[in-house]
Amino acid sequence: MSARYDTFVILAESLQWDEAAIDFAPDQEAWPALADTENAQVLGLIAGFCIAESAVSGHLGAFQAAAYDDSMAACFRAQARDEHRHARFFDRVAAEVAAVPGADMAARQDYLRTLVSPELVALFEERLPATALRLAEDRGGLTVAVGLYHMVLEGVVLLAGQNAILDTLDRLSAGLPGVRRGAELVLRDERWHIGFGTRLVREAGLGHDEVEALLALGHAAAGAWGDLVSPDAVGRAVRIHRSRLRTVDMKFF
Repeated sequence: MSARYDTFVILAESLQWDEAAIDFAPDQEAWPALADTENAQVLGLIAGFCIAESAVSGHLGAFQAAAYDDSMAACFRAQARDEHRHARFFDRVAAEVAAVPGADMAARQDYLRTLVSPELVALFEERLPATALRLAEDRGGLTVAVGLYHMVLEGVVLLAGQNAILDTLDRLSAGLPGVRRGAELVLRDERWHIGFGTRLVREAGLGHDEVEALLALGHAAAGAWGDLVSPDAVGRAVRIHRSRLRTVDMKFF
């Protein structure tokens, strides 16, 4: 493995965790005590993550195949392992804590899609698959694909949702410690994913128009959560997105 990206792979190995080991017994006891508004807020956010994490976990194969070298491919493999774990974690929350109906993950998602905006579903179940398909057909489009996946979907949309769910869990009338622990671990994983993507985009030497397009896409996607995420959380994610793009090339800002 070359030294270009191996630090991310080493970091990923050090951050491994087992979603099946998280104890949801206290959460299961607390869930019925939540107010109706609390229940709707948490379930809506969980629904969004179930949809998003299931989608992102299924499309990293095209990214790995398009990698420029072995170290980059190893990063995509490590990330895929993380994303599959995230999808399993949020599905566990849906099934075991929120008692979402459905015999399996796919069946539960049929119900959960009704709880999130069409914009969020379209981003993860239409735009991302279309981008992965184009990448599989033309591996030269890796930078554009990473810009959408890592910088926008993970770096803006999921980051806004992760901050929102942690803020929401802090304010609940009954605590959900297992959900909170898993959400914290997911956010920890996502930080290295975004760092890896940012480095890849920075090394691609994007032009001004490409940077501006990523900035605009992040702004447009930030509102995909609708009322589930506060304007403050959305604004925070957009500001961080702009700051990351500043590291891509200072001359554009």
